[in-house]
Amino acid sequence: MADKTQNQNAVKKGKVRRIKKGVDGSVLNAILYIVVGVLFIIFRGQTLNWLLTITGVMFIALGIFDVFCGDIPSGIICLAIGLIIILGGWLFVEIALIVFGVLFIVKGVVELRAFLKPFSLLGVIFSCLTIALGVLLVVSKWVVLDWYFILIGVIYVVSGVVGIFDGGFIKKVR
Repeated sequence: MADKTQNQNAVKKGKVRRIKKGVDGSVLNAILYIVVGVLFIIFRGQTLNWLLTITGVMFIALGIFDVFCGDIPSGIICLAIGLIIILGGWLFVEIALIVFGVLFIVKGVVELRAFLKPFSLLGVIFSCLTIALGVLLVVSKWVVLDWYFILIGVIYVVSGVVGIFDGGFIKKVR
């Protein structure tokens, strides 16, 4: 009987230790999610500019490192990619947004035709929303991009708040 009680106590202690380790990491992750979400909400489309610049700088740094290590062809390629991303990144983003907009319009029209034969109200509504999103991407892509980053930011903030409450931090304090 004493062995069973000792085993149960050891299991309880092990669980407590695992929960403590998990709480620290999950709370930190939740806080990071909230911070990144708030940054997405505040800076919206500028976030993409930062990501392009950071990616370009990283490629340039990798290229310089490769050249110094003696791998000149790889270094030149990385330097060229970094410069292209920094100097022409927005052009690529603009073209990609227009292409996605056109693809959304085509997808919406195809789905709309499919949902009109055996009429489905929900299908027609989602098809029209897809067409509208495609038109917005073509016509006012930066507004759509801003709303996209706001939506992503809200999702990150909600996920972080849920992570704080679900991660055991609130339970542990009480």
